Amino acid sequence: MKKGISLYFGFYLPIEKRVELIKSAGFDCVISNADKKFNDNSKRKFLLQCKLIKKNKLRFSSLHMSYSIKELPCFWKNTKLGHKLEKNLIRDVKIAKKFGFSCVVVHLMGQPNQIGLDRLKRILKVCKKVKIPLAIENIDENDCLFYVFKNINDKYLKFCFDIGHQNIYDKDIDFLELFKDKLIALHLHDNMGVNDDHTLNRYGSINWRNFARKIAKINPNICLDYEILMKFKKDETASQVVNLTFNQALELENMINEEVLKLKQNY
Repeated sequence: MKKGISLYFGFYLPIEKRVELIKSAGFDCVISNADKKFNDNSKRKFLLQCKLIKKNKLRFSSLHMSYSIKELPCFWKNTKLGHKLEKNLIRDVKIAKKFGFSCVVVHLMGQPNQIGLDRLKRILKVCKKVKIPLAIENIDENDCLFYVFKNINDKYLKFCFDIGHQNIYDKDIDFLELFKDKLIALHLHDNMGVNDDHTLNRYGSINWRNFARKIAKINPNICLDYEILMKFKKDETASQVVNLTFNQALELENMINEEVLKLKQNY
């Protein structure tokens, strides 16, 4: 199974050092973001990031949309800011195409309505043209997610499952079962069910065996992408975090393979 990690994994380091640590740990892929934390809001630095990742024979997995939490509800409003959000998301889709990302991951929040649906349909037309899927992520409020999947049926509209978010906000919702046919990306990280820590398993309460059991049934070949931000940590160094994350990925892969074998034996 392919294994990925976020380019920013909780430590502010030169891009060259980040890529070096990711490559040396054994990862295949990198999750990146379109916001300034991850590419310093500079086209030149973003191009450097892409060049270094390709030079080290890594590949991009998902590209996270650029956004401000305060602005997100405007996606559903007929305002200048709403139009700006649409324009920015189309830009992100085109960036994903240019640099070889597998999809663009989006957060949706606010009061869903036809204005937003029409926006998404226009964006999905661009997705179809460039063959880049748009994946909606489960976050701390999911009315928009359910509304969109209920009202739009499009092969380029996909789902990104964030297991850490589910552990905090929606433990009783089985997103993987509901959207198994739409699943295209994972955001893997842990927490104690209280804060969105994006941390290591040693500081979390997620039942990874249960997750492995579900993934084995749905898509046992999906890329194991870890969105590590280390909002909770102790004295780990950047190198330790990257290596510990890769070890977690190996353990999860083993669990998934074990569950796949059990399924085969039961047939």
